[in-house]
Amino acid sequence: MFGYVTADKPNMLIKDYAVFRAYYCGMCKAIAKRTKSQLMRIGINYDITFLAILAHNYCKTQPDIQESRCAFHLLGKKYPIVGKNDIMLRIADINTLLAYYKVEDDVLDGGKLKHRLGKLMTKRHYKRAARRMPTLAASIKSNYERLRALEQNKEESIDRLADCFATMLVEVGRAACNGPDPLLDDLCYNLGRWIYLIDAYDDLYADIQEGKFNPLLPSGDLTAETEEQITDTVKFNLSLAVSNIRAAYDAMEITVSEGALSNIIYRGLQARTEEILARRGKECKKTLL
Repeated sequence: MFGYVTADKPNMLIKDYAVFRAYYCGMCKAIAKRTKSQLMRIGINYDITFLAILAHNYCKTQPDIQESRCAFHLLGKKYPIVGKNDIMLRIADINTLLAYYKVEDDVLDGGKLKHRLGKLMTKRHYKRAARRMPTLAASIKSNYERLRALEQNKEESIDRLADCFATMLVEVGRAACNGPDPLLDDLCYNLGRWIYLIDAYDDLYADIQEGKFNPLLPSGDLTAETEEQITDTVKFNLSLAVSNIRAAYDAMEITVSEGALSNIIYRGLQARTEEILARRGKECKKTLL
């Protein structure tokens, strides 16, 4: 995914931030364990951390938090880190599947050297993850290809485009949480729409400069008036998605790491939305991959 789903740290209790960080660092270690590659750690992102917390709730599994050092700061102090378990290793595979298609998409868009190297680096790890999770791998492939075809044909319906990513995220949620659930499906579908829309808006000016397709761009020139219309449309759709995510979450039974998870749902998504809207697509920030 893209790293947009994160906590609102300024408005987070210290104990909840410690738990959030423990999951993040735990996922980093789980990725290294699952792939047997230190380089694959660079694919860690906040979205996957959120998925790990959500999955522990659905599996009713309390995380085994232990103190450990970061692999990149061996001489530093120890921090609380969620230990490796079946859930963390399963989500490490999911992260690998998603990372591969992200870099492949970048390469197809005429990506830079880092994207081509990223694809080469993740390919063999992708094959292993796909063998362990063939159904999810096939679903991700199908939805990415459907999205790619729509974008190449310059599809004008943002709903049809966002549906591809949203449907894919439903399958990701089911795989991570070990089974279908209407509330989980609703949350993941709307989260997928939110991620696709916020990423498109964040990429707006970068795509204009590079001559790339962006589902939010009009066929003519981007005037101040059309920019305002785009912002209003995106703001409405992002707010609607967040509202639907909260509605699904409110109906769930949350018993594991509730403080960290609720901060993401009630504060993190809104804070991220406001941050991206304030940038107006003019200062796009990207992850390493």
